[in-house]
Amino acid sequence: MNWEPTNPPRDYRLRLYEAYSANFGEGKRFVPGVQFRQYEIAYRGLVPSSSTVAGDLGCGKGEWLAWLRTKGLTSLWGVDRSRGDLAMARTQNPGIEFVEDGIAEALQDQPDRFDLLHAKDLIEHLRPDELFSFLDACSSALKPGGQFWLLTFNAQSPLASATRYGDFSHEIGLTPTSMRQVLTAAGFEVVSIRGVHICPATAGGFVRKWIWRICGGIARVLLRSRHGGAAPAGIDAFTAAPDLFAIARKPTAS
Repeated sequence: MNWEPTNPPRDYRLRLYEAYSANFGEGKRFVPGVQFRQYEIAYRGLVPSSSTVAGDLGCGKGEWLAWLRTKGLTSLWGVDRSRGDLAMARTQNPGIEFVEDGIAEALQDQPDRFDLLHAKDLIEHLRPDELFSFLDACSSALKPGGQFWLLTFNAQSPLASATRYGDFSHEIGLTPTSMRQVLTAAGFEVVSIRGVHICPATAGGFVRKWIWRICGGIARVLLRSRHGGAAPAGIDAFTAAPDLFAIARKPTAS
């Protein structure tokens, strides 16, 4: 017996994104003290100047933009499809510009506007063709020399499959080398790609960090023995950390 829809199917991701955070229950709450601490770990040593024009792609409730505001930035812009998340973002972060739209569509109206674009836990939701369209849109919206910060899960981490399949809207996973590959193909200059493990500043977080240092160290040895060779400067090709953080730059000259 065959089942065929009577109407054209609706993109399943749109159904998930309409109430994205709510679908995870308590897993995606806005807790500034916790999330700001996570950003301090993930983006350690990186403090944009107060004059930076920054945009957050898939901004959710505006957590990252709120963190930047504590650093003195005022030119802040975010885009997301989730109406529920944006309603909370606007309530909690007055004065920050939020747009409800698709990312590529919203960036079309922002040529050469941004000094910094940021995408955390976003690109894993894109199909390969969509990823390149997304990167092209980001390049167009960045000023020459502008930076692009990308945070996603590390597909060569030992438990990467738990992350890959822990969210039904995930489409792809990247390793440090494939991250460099796609960014370079999209015309970006890759500054660095490194592993990140974000643990809370609690006793449990301390234990998690040290367990992972041991397990991750073993996995690093295995990755190096499997692939060998040397990595390009700034690329930690053998990291087994749960997440990857990449910094890329739009060239100053075409």
